[in-house]
Amino acid sequence: MSEYQNVVGGRLKLKGKPLDVKEGGVKKKKKKHRREESSQVEHGEHREGGSSELQGDAINEFSEADKMGEEGSSQADYDHLTPAERRYIEQKQKIDIHKLAKVADKSHRDRIQDFNQYLANLSEHYDIPKVGPG
Repeated sequence: MSEYQNVVGGRLKLKGKPLDVKEGGVKKKKKKHRREESSQVEHGEHREGGSSELQGDAINEFSEADKMGEEGSSQADYDHLTPAERRYIEQKQKIDIHKLAKVADKSHRDRIQDFNQYLANLSEHYDIPKVGPG
């Protein structure tokens, strides 16, 4: 019994704020939506009860604004890059375009024939070469 005299009984007490698991559990954060502003404006126009022509024009304006925003965002993406990073990205895009053009140029049959020719030209590494006079 002397071995167990120094043991502390009871539950483990943790420091800090206790979790409110009984009340409602751990609550997840709500996701923020990017297009809340544009959707609020659209809903506002629908609530006013304007004519359908005006609503169609407003939607067209939003789609054009989105297109302009996308073009501007691609330009904004390059603003924070260093010149070396810009050159790297442009070079990588050029290489990707050349690779895609090369792959798209050949049909499946041509690719299979080229691959078979490549395999025929390889040395047979699994053959055991004869070494010695035996």
